Amino acid sequence: MEAAAEDSGILSGVTLYLILGAFTAGVYVIYNALTSQESWEKYGVKQAKMGLVNLADGFAKLFEDQGDTFGISHGHMLLVTRDLALLREIMVKDFSNFGDRLGLINTRSVIAKGLFFLTGHDWKRIRQIVSPSFSTSKLKHMSKTVEERAIKLTQVLEDYARQGKLLPVKDIAGQYTSEIIARTAFGFNTHSLGGPDDEFTSYSKNMIKDRGSIMSKLMLVFLRFDAFHKFCVKTLKIKVLDGFREDAEVYFKTILKRSLEERKEMEMKGEKVPQDFLQSLIQAKAAGDRGELVENTDDIDDEMSRNSVGFDKQPKTMSTEELMGQSVLVIFAGFETTSTALQMCLYLLAKHKDIQDKMYDEIERVVQGETPTYEELHQLTYIEQVINETLRLYPPAPIMSRRAAHTKTYGHVTIPKGAGVIIPIFAVLTDPKHYPDPEKFDPERFSEENKAKRDPMAFMPFGYGPRICIGMRLALLEMKIALATLLRKVRVELSEETEPKKGEDVVVRAEAIMKTEKPVKLAVKLRSE
Repeated sequence: MEAAAEDSGILSGVTLYLILGAFTAGVYVIYNALTSQESWEKYGVKQAKMGLVNLADGFAKLFEDQGDTFGISHGHMLLVTRDLALLREIMVKDFSNFGDRLGLINTRSVIAKGLFFLTGHDWKRIRQIVSPSFSTSKLKHMSKTVEERAIKLTQVLEDYARQGKLLPVKDIAGQYTSEIIARTAFGFNTHSLGGPDDEFTSYSKNMIKDRGSIMSKLMLVFLRFDAFHKFCVKTLKIKVLDGFREDAEVYFKTILKRSLEERKEMEMKGEKVPQDFLQSLIQAKAAGDRGELVENTDDIDDEMSRNSVGFDKQPKTMSTEELMGQSVLVIFAGFETTSTALQMCLYLLAKHKDIQDKMYDEIERVVQGETPTYEELHQLTYIEQVINETLRLYPPAPIMSRRAAHTKTYGHVTIPKGAGVIIPIFAVLTDPKHYPDPEKFDPERFSEENKAKRDPMAFMPFGYGPRICIGMRLALLEMKIALATLLRKVRVELSEETEPKKGEDVVVRAEAIMKTEKPVKLAVKLRSE
């Protein structure tokens, strides 16, 4: 009976997907046939067609056929470009006209209130409130926690080496980043690294639904018809089309509410509260309730980016829902991007023993203690080159977007009001015009000499301009400290038992978030052997 019930459940799930697939395919065909499609040709842009294919494969073929800029029109005008001059206009110089992203991820989750998804004045207000949490002084304070977890991570890898077990890289890297985010951002002490996932880590890893092949095809359709997807998710409330898991949201909202209540009680008793990311949001909300204004504290290094934003003094206020949104977004972004990047870096080092040895030599020469000091980190230039080359080949977020507020013309290209701009980060980072032999793993591309020869915009794994990822420096800090600590004790290798095997390459899916087709598993060896 139980087996029959289980089979019935599986069949009902498959039936639902088939019905959704047929329904969506029907809408796709009818919408294409009946909707008057405006052509990009009249805006000086080549019009292209792209079927329901993997975005990376589809764009690669179109760039080959159409050049660096082309337009797609599937119910919505989308300009796709990897032309750096045009991207500089869109992402930096004329940012005020392209400040908003497209709603490519539609959800009813509180994460939609997170900085990544906000638009207009809401984005400016929250960006100014959140920026101080990632200042240099705050990062230096966070580095102590990162060092502690890096030592723990190294001990876990040493245990894998002694036991001769393959290392499930993404799982262990996820535990490492999860513990750091839990502690530095929210004051939670989690202890999953090297053992079973605790609830915080488990929900961090599984915040986004893992799409099967059918649902992945459906999402390609919805990417073309954003308004229809938004209607299905937010109006019809079709949960299966929402990219974020409801149980994960319930968990994080519950623990955050509990933490807010505990901190309020601590303040009433005059007790010291943690000075972390959550507390900075609490203080911002309290200041807003008092009617204070937020100063221009954004710490974007690029002066041109700073000036293009037009930040002004705005109400220093934040709703409880927005506070929750920033918190959940930081948990997701802090876990997913860094753990993915660390996974791919270790895989590349296992594949390229000479580069791994060169990193080890630099660490031995520079680092005096068990972990690098904050000052020593700046001397680890080759590690930084390796990290940058990893991010070039495997950017965690391969695609970004913008929306035109007004019609603007740049040279022979006109971008009409309301049109979307798709920025294929992966295509910029593998453009042979900037990176000869682009598929080759070569950290020397990021030597000071070679960087000076290249347009800075050719490297944008975290975005570029005012909407560059606010947590970028923390992510790089976590990776650098982890590598500088663990490579002194262990080395990673490929073999006939690893995934991928020695001589094979990892297969990735370049969609909204980069994922490997199969989890990477590496052999770990003690350096003392």
